[in-house]
Amino acid sequence: MKKISIVISFLLLWSIGKADEGMWLINLITQNMAQMEARGVKLTAEDIYSINHSSIKDAVVQLDDGSCTAELISAKGLLLTNHHCGVEDIQMHSTPTHNLLKDGFFAKSLKEELVLPNKTAMILVNVEEVTNKILNRVSERLSSPEYFNRLYNRMDSLANVSTQNGKYYAIVKPMYNHNYFYLFLYERFLDVRLVAAPPSSIGNFGGDVDNWRWPRHTGDFSMFRIYTAPDGKPAHYSAKNIPYVPKRFLNISLKGVKEGDFAMIIGYPGTTYRYSSSYEAKQARDVLAPWKDKVWGEFIRTIKDAQAKDIRIKVDYTDKHDMLVNFWQKDTWQAESMFRFGVVEKLQRREDSLRAWVAQMPSARTKYLSSIPMLSDFYKTYRENKWEELSGSLSAIMDYPVDISRNINQCDELFSAMLNKKNVKKATKSIKRRIPKIFENYHPNPDVWLYSTALKSLLDNISDCPNIPMIQAIKNQPQISEMTPMYAQSFFQRSYFSSPENLKRLLKTPVVDSIVKDPVFMLYQSCNVLFDSLSKTIGPLKSNYERAMQLYTKGLLEMEKNKLQYPDANSTMRLTYGKVVGYKPMDGVECKPFTTLDGVIEKENPSVDVFNVPAKLKQLWVSKDYGRYGVNGSVPVCFLTDNDITGGNSGSPTLDANGNLIGIAFDGNQEAMSCDYAFEPEIQRTIIVDIRYVLFVVDKYAGATNLIEEMRIQ
Repeated sequence: MKKISIVISFLLLWSIGKADEGMWLINLITQNMAQMEARGVKLTAEDIYSINHSSIKDAVVQLDDGSCTAELISAKGLLLTNHHCGVEDIQMHSTPTHNLLKDGFFAKSLKEELVLPNKTAMILVNVEEVTNKILNRVSERLSSPEYFNRLYNRMDSLANVSTQNGKYYAIVKPMYNHNYFYLFLYERFLDVRLVAAPPSSIGNFGGDVDNWRWPRHTGDFSMFRIYTAPDGKPAHYSAKNIPYVPKRFLNISLKGVKEGDFAMIIGYPGTTYRYSSSYEAKQARDVLAPWKDKVWGEFIRTIKDAQAKDIRIKVDYTDKHDMLVNFWQKDTWQAESMFRFGVVEKLQRREDSLRAWVAQMPSARTKYLSSIPMLSDFYKTYRENKWEELSGSLSAIMDYPVDISRNINQCDELFSAMLNKKNVKKATKSIKRRIPKIFENYHPNPDVWLYSTALKSLLDNISDCPNIPMIQAIKNQPQISEMTPMYAQSFFQRSYFSSPENLKRLLKTPVVDSIVKDPVFMLYQSCNVLFDSLSKTIGPLKSNYERAMQLYTKGLLEMEKNKLQYPDANSTMRLTYGKVVGYKPMDGVECKPFTTLDGVIEKENPSVDVFNVPAKLKQLWVSKDYGRYGVNGSVPVCFLTDNDITGGNSGSPTLDANGNLIGIAFDGNQEAMSCDYAFEPEIQRTIIVDIRYVLFVVDKYAGATNLIEEMRIQ
C-alpha cells in the first residue's frame, strides 16, 4: 500500500511540473480539483461553479453571444474586458474630430456612459447534460442529412421549452462531435453601455507589429456596464434602466504574481479542433493558410494604404483592419507552427493508434475504422473543387470585408415593395430618409479595391459555371485576371449603391428594371445563386463528414476511456489552470514572464503610429508617479502563464489561488499558433495584462477615481 502511495505521489508531482492541457467544462470541474489543489488553489468546486449559491461563474460574462469574455468587477454591473473586444463600440462613437479611439474615453458619471445598440451580455445560470434526451429521439438509421436535421430540431425544441417562458436564454450545445449534449441557461442582458477605454496608444500599443508576440506592453482593456429594468430584469435600452446588481463580482488583488504562481482563467473559448483528423489539419495548413495569406494580405494592404491617406477611413476601418490582421496572422502563423511541431504527423499517428486498437478486438471495434477514409475523401473533394477558396471569395463579395453589399442589404424594403408593386412610395421615402445612415462609414475608394480582390479570387478559383451567366461572362473575358480592377471600378461607377447621389437617382424613378441591370446588384445576386448552389452540393457531403467525425471521436474516446477528456471549445464556459511561467521560443533565446512600463518607454517610436506613447503616460513614468500600483520602481504591464486558451477567451479574468482578479487574458504567442489543433506545453503561453496596469491607467492616467471607488481592491 505504501509503494502505491509513493507511485501516486511521484506521478502527481511529475504532473505539477507540466503545463495542464485542457479547456474544462465549468460544471464538471470537480473532476479536476485534485490537480488544482496540488497546484495551490484554495477554492472548492462549489466556490467556482454552483447553482445553489453565488459562485465565480456568476461573475464571468459572455459578450455579444460569443465574441469575447468579460468579468463583473463591481456591485453596479461594471464589466472589464479587452480593448480589442470593445474597439467596434469605441469606433461607433468616434469621428475624426471626436476620436475616442485616439483620445480614449472615461465616463465620470453614469450619465456620461454611452449607449450601444444591439450589444449583449450573457451570464450563465445552469448547465445540464441532456445527451439521452437528444440522442434517444433520433434514429441512427437515418441518412446523414436527415439525422442532423432531426438532431438540431430536437436540440432547438429542448432549448425552447427550457427558457421558463422567456425568463432565460437557452441553447443546447453538442460536445465531442455530437456524442454528448449539454443544455446551457443564461440571463441575457440587452442594455450594455460603454464606460471606459484607454487611447489606442495604450489599449492597442504595438498594434499588429506586436500582435501574438512576446514581450508585450499593451494595456488591452475596456469597460462596460450592464443595465436592467428597474425591477432588475433584462430589458432593452431605456433612460429608466438602472445598473445591474450582480449575484457575484470579483475581488481585485494588488499583490501581483511571481513565477510559478497558480493562475486560473475562466471564459468562453470559441473553437478548437483537438479531435480533428490529420486531413482537416492538412487542409488548414496547406489550403486555407496560403489562400488567406494571398487574399486577406491584399485586403490588409488596401486598407492600410487608404487609412494612411484619410483620417476618416482610419477611424471607420479600424475594426475591419484589426479583425483582418488578427485572423490573417493567426491562420498563416498557425500553418508555420503546424510545420514546426509536426501537427499533421501527430494526428496521423493518432489515427494509426486507433487502427492498432481496433485490431486488438476487430469484431467490436471495426466500425470506427470506416470513419477514416470518409474523412480523407471529404477533404480530397474539398481540395479538388477549391471549395475553401470559393466560399471565402463569395463571403468577401457578399458580406465582409466588402461594404457595398451592405448597402444593397439596407435597401431590401425597397426591393420587396417594387417586386410586389405595393407601398413603393412609402419605401422610397423610407430609403431617402435613411441615405445618410446607409452610407455612414462607407468609403468607395478602398471598398472598390477590396471588391476587386475578392472578385479576382473568385474568378481564379471557379471553374466554368454556365448556369450563372454573369459570372461566366466575366470569366470568359480576355486577360480577366489583369482586367478585374477595371471591371470593379466600372461596376462601382455605374451602380446605384455606390454613392448617395446614385441612389437618389434610382429613387426618383424606382423601377425593377433599373435594379436588375445594376452591375453590382447583378453580381451580388449571381454570387447568392452560386453560394446556394455550392451549399447544396457541399451540404450532404458535410453531413456525411460530420457523421464520420462523430464515429471517429467516439472511437478516440473509447480508446482512451481511462484518461480524463475535455471537449473541444465551442463558446461555452470553460476553466483552464496553470502557472505563471516564461518560455524558450528558440535556441539561445529565453523569455521572462513579466514586462513593465519601462518597456513601453523603450519601445517608443514617434515615427511609428503603433509605438506612440501618450504624453501623460510618459510624464507619469518620468516622475515615477505610480501610486499603489508601482513595484520595484516601475508598473507591471503584462505577464505570461501556461494556461490553455483560444479565441473567445479574450477578456477572460485571470484569477489567483483565492479567486481574486490579477489580470485579463488577451493573446497567445506566435510560436504556438497551432494550439487550436494541438497543445504544446513547453512553448504555448497566454499573454495577460496585469490588473495593476489597468488600474494605474484608470486611476493615475485618466483620473477616473469614480470607477476605482466602485471596485473591491485588496
